[in-house]
Amino acid sequence: MRIRWCVCDVDGTLMNSANHLTEETMLAVRQMQEAGVELILSTGRSPLFIKELVAKLNLSGPVICCNGGLIRHVGTGQTLFSKEIRRQTVLALAADFLDSGVDALMYSDEHIYYNRGSKRAQLYFRFNQEKEPEFRVPLIEITRAEELPDRIIKFFVWDVDAALAGRITTVHNKPGDLYVVQSMKGSLDVMASGVSKGEALRFLAQQGRLQLAQTAVFGDNYNDVSMFELAGLPIAMANGESAAKQAAKFVARSNDENGVAHAIRRYILEQPV
Repeated sequence: MRIRWCVCDVDGTLMNSANHLTEETMLAVRQMQEAGVELILSTGRSPLFIKELVAKLNLSGPVICCNGGLIRHVGTGQTLFSKEIRRQTVLALAADFLDSGVDALMYSDEHIYYNRGSKRAQLYFRFNQEKEPEFRVPLIEITRAEELPDRIIKFFVWDVDAALAGRITTVHNKPGDLYVVQSMKGSLDVMASGVSKGEALRFLAQQGRLQLAQTAVFGDNYNDVSMFELAGLPIAMANGESAAKQAAKFVARSNDENGVAHAIRRYILEQPV
């Protein structure tokens, strides 16, 4: 069956290890778009952190952000779907992280919040220094959990050890209202229960924005597996986690070998490679 939609993870998949979008990948994406295949990004990132990528790829449809916690139509700016973490849980998590010095970022749909001394936030500040004003990420430091707005969609927890992971998944998830998943090594993403990239994909299908059987999915990590289980053509990256590779139909070259570009030409455009 002909592929008409391509849903692609960003970090570790579309981008190489230097966090760059290569010319070869951009060319393959352009060829795919010209052939009538729509590209939809699906990422753990905030929509604030993919604005430049959206512009480079000339996207005008939906993007899946915060691991499915937020779906935004970048052409209209409309929020198609969002699910926030319960306020009581947000306050408990944030207070714990602030008191214990855990390096965590907290995402709303409009800002990214951080605690003092966050090394991850420093990376974002450097990111902002290199970008044009329209592509910079609005960052706000907090010192108390109550400073956070009501609409927190995701916690990104950096430099996670086993003890911290256990605390998040047991102490703070007693009501079962959290979805906790790894999106990159050494980190955890924390969203509301029922949120996942796969559920976001299902939502878009239910809205008539894609057909799962005619959708290719690219990913590299645990948070991509839920999409692989639904899509007609799931493709994992050679650099990906074993769980992603096991759930995929094909394994592409690594993200440092233009794996997405090669797989687009081979499996979607069906060109000789």
